[in-house]
Amino acid sequence: MSALQAPRPPQLERKSSEVSEGFSLCETLYKRRNGLGKHADQNWVPRCFTFHTSILCYYDEEFFEDADPSRPRGRIDLARDETKASFVDVQKQGAPTKFLVVLQIFVLGGIERKWKMCANSKNQQQRWFEALKQYDGQPDVDVGQQILDALSIGNGGSQTPRNRAKTNAFNKTFRTLRKNSNAFTLGLNQGSQNDEEEQQHKKTPAMLFLAFNLTIIVARVGDNTFFWMSVVLVNMLLCKALKTSWRKEVKAVIEEEEDEPGLEDIPQNKTVPAAGTMPRAKPKQGSDLEEFLKAPNQGFLSATGCKELAKNLSCFEKLPHSYWNGDGTIFNVRMGPNYKRTGLKKPSKMSLYDLYAVDFVRTEERMKESRDVFQPPDIPGITDVPTGHSYIPPMMIITASMPVNEPSLFNSTDDGPSFNVVFYFVISDATRAALKDMASASPALKLFGEWCRRAENEPQFRGRFKCMCILDEIEKLGLPTPIPGYNGKPVLINKSGAFFRRKNYIEQTINVHLFAYIAKKALYSIQPKFPKMVLNVGFNIEGKEDDELPECMLGVGKLFHLDPGSAPDDLGLD
Repeated sequence: MSALQAPRPPQLERKSSEVSEGFSLCETLYKRRNGLGKHADQNWVPRCFTFHTSILCYYDEEFFEDADPSRPRGRIDLARDETKASFVDVQKQGAPTKFLVVLQIFVLGGIERKWKMCANSKNQQQRWFEALKQYDGQPDVDVGQQILDALSIGNGGSQTPRNRAKTNAFNKTFRTLRKNSNAFTLGLNQGSQNDEEEQQHKKTPAMLFLAFNLTIIVARVGDNTFFWMSVVLVNMLLCKALKTSWRKEVKAVIEEEEDEPGLEDIPQNKTVPAAGTMPRAKPKQGSDLEEFLKAPNQGFLSATGCKELAKNLSCFEKLPHSYWNGDGTIFNVRMGPNYKRTGLKKPSKMSLYDLYAVDFVRTEERMKESRDVFQPPDIPGITDVPTGHSYIPPMMIITASMPVNEPSLFNSTDDGPSFNVVFYFVISDATRAALKDMASASPALKLFGEWCRRAENEPQFRGRFKCMCILDEIEKLGLPTPIPGYNGKPVLINKSGAFFRRKNYIEQTINVHLFAYIAKKALYSIQPKFPKMVLNVGFNIEGKEDDELPECMLGVGKLFHLDPGSAPDDLGLD
């Protein structure tokens, strides 16, 4: 850590406060640079921050006595903006301290920017968080009035009766435009609801009319700067409106073609039984496991069969394009204490969940959720037996969607033709027994319980979900040089993940379409080698503090010679 980033002594933390009478707070904090500056080597710089009533400012200078109070580098009126304050006591990479305060600023109810500040002590962090937190939520003043107040600066800051009339008209127009803008966003996020799409389509002419009038009003009452700002804003809204309208027209044409007489109706089957698209490898011939699975009601999809398979991780004969239960102990996971200093990793204990089945399909659009295509498994003796903890389910489903086509560097998308792998995991007997006394349960099980409870509503905590893959005999596959170095390395599923809580299971999805271009390119380049590979795919939750370590694998599946050409693609999602 450089001298610039070193935590400041307490006496320097107080210095600005002593010369800044009239401010609620006036102190030196570290601020993370925005724009291209955030990619610099030293992207945290000390700034003087002031806070009075609802006005938050910061200056280029480090101390208030060196700054010009009339020329802040940044200024926010929290009473006029929708904001949310939060704090974190975790050392972020590159941050000078662990006392982070984040202020999120929302524009038009959706567009977001952030001010990230690092305090020099826990007490200083608490002071600033409490001061900013009281203004969380919607602004206290009318948004239209706020913009007109800014426009009036160029006209001497006063409003005549004529200007007040313009203000009222502008407010009405702006509120309607904002409402329609939010409605468009909602319609895009819930595109599967046809009635809402129809309403958005009908509102497009109104959006165009309101946007045009907004531009005229701003041009009339404002200066050139605010006029061009309004042009940019209006064009953004118009593009969104026209895009929605275009999608609606295309959909209408497609539906009209599908309804033409004489065309054969293709049944849309979205109730395919789980575990029907990929076979399980065979148990070793003549083994006790083979005899066990032949008995009535003891097949590999039964509760008893599933539990027996989990005890025989090496009792298989490979089949092309098949799967088997994976061994969690081959994965190295984080160990405590003080992992941040030691970086120690050792083999995991046995997985918390056992593999039940795997599905593998190709679709023209990625699977948003497994139940869009497959019936969730109903396993008497497992899924109908509560775990004793409302947030921890007896079954966990993990769905990963990988692009079929070669990724483009300049035309990235979050959807498209996909290979979808669905893992079904069921709770192990050992985990179910440990849940009876959560106080003495392992740190990994307690962490998983917290993740199940918080992942649905806390994206940051949900982002602790990790995916890991180990290729057997990787040296024989002839893969490009960088790829073998990542064998067994974890990947955090953050923005590319989604979480669903259902009746007797939870589902975590992984959208590989959202991965970085280089990662997608690497996956695409090795697709032809999939039929030669044996993949061990595992999942766990990232442990950070000592009371969350050691980690333990949640579930592991072993995939033999996965053949993309064998993936069915007629399951009704196209």
